[in-house]
Amino acid sequence: MKNTGPILAEIETFLEDHERDIIDFACKLVATPSENPPGDESAIAEVITAKAVELGLPEPRVVAREPHRPNLVFEIMGDETGPRLMYNGHIDTKPVGDLSKWNTDPLNPVIKDGFLYGLGASDMKGGVAALLYAAAAIARVQDKLKGSLLLVLTGDEEAGGAYGAEYLAKNDYIHADIGLIAEGCGIREEWEYLNLISRGETCFKIKVYGTQMHSSVCDVLPSVNASLKMAEVMLKLAKELKFRYEPHPLCPQGVTMGVATVVNSGVYYGVLPGYAEFGTDVRTLPGMTREAMEEDIRGFVERLRLEDPTLEIDYEFEPLPLGWIETVVVPEDHPFVDALKVSAGNVLGKVPQLGAYPAWTDARFFQHVAGVPTIPAFGPGLLTVAHGPNERVLVESIVKASRIYALSGARYLSMSKDG
Repeated sequence: MKNTGPILAEIETFLEDHERDIIDFACKLVATPSENPPGDESAIAEVITAKAVELGLPEPRVVAREPHRPNLVFEIMGDETGPRLMYNGHIDTKPVGDLSKWNTDPLNPVIKDGFLYGLGASDMKGGVAALLYAAAAIARVQDKLKGSLLLVLTGDEEAGGAYGAEYLAKNDYIHADIGLIAEGCGIREEWEYLNLISRGETCFKIKVYGTQMHSSVCDVLPSVNASLKMAEVMLKLAKELKFRYEPHPLCPQGVTMGVATVVNSGVYYGVLPGYAEFGTDVRTLPGMTREAMEEDIRGFVERLRLEDPTLEIDYEFEPLPLGWIETVVVPEDHPFVDALKVSAGNVLGKVPQLGAYPAWTDARFFQHVAGVPTIPAFGPGLLTVAHGPNERVLVESIVKASRIYALSGARYLSMSKDG
């Protein structure tokens, strides 16, 4: 690595001069609707493009499966003898939901007690603002860098990625040696984890059959209430179904099973339920396979049949992708991870502990489709306030994020290709 001192100093000066601008831009992003569903990122893409031009960044490449679902791809080139780094953030949000639960207008950003409040503040418009200014800082020193930065701002993350990261990855728009997604990485506090893993997910249904009949005679004639049987199965599944897996040091919580996240049964009053089903999602660890999980579920179902001759039961995995989403793992010894640790330590005063993101992110497309190892979540904000009323992010975290991304990027892109 060349002497990066002057490069880092120039970056720091630029970001210090623009601290207020970074926060103002995060507020402008929050004020620009991009709820998904229904899904339309065109307005926020225009806001980002205008700011990028103002900051001296190159015009983005606009890649869109549909005109109102744009993705923005910025490229900042070094001398091309070094590595290629991708930074990513999504520009859509979940819908507002119940307005009565919000203390402020979700589309009118409010700064109070050190927090920015508003829809998408944590997930992840604060992170996007930090990324754009980090990219602008790196662009100021690009002639001194060996490698190149790819800033990819995607739509449709909140509804699955078919118009966003999945589309880009499947159509060969993403080429990099490593990537990072600026998702909020905290659960109890901001900057809690440097998440090198995101857990995978599989979703399946348990189906229970009974006797559909007039409910007024269900105590006179032989009958099986499918809903009651289903309730018994739910409780047993929650207590007794265990999956086989190898523990992972970055996933101390192990496997998480959300039992009965979806429930359907019954026809109407007067009709004894003849069919009932419930869905369960399982957050998986590295090394787990769908085949092994199916063996565990099948064994559980067969045991229940033996224990209760009146129980008619079956199971079914959801179609892909929900039927199986693979885990993402980035090696701890990657040179960019080292650069992140150094920069985060300098900016935050500590190096966040390595961890696993509890859910999945767009990293699954970048890593498993485009072949780019991608850190699934390291950014400002808390997972625990996303997708809910009164979403917020620490203002200082947005500024710190811009410094971490710019300094880490400069350190990594100052290396030769072989590190």
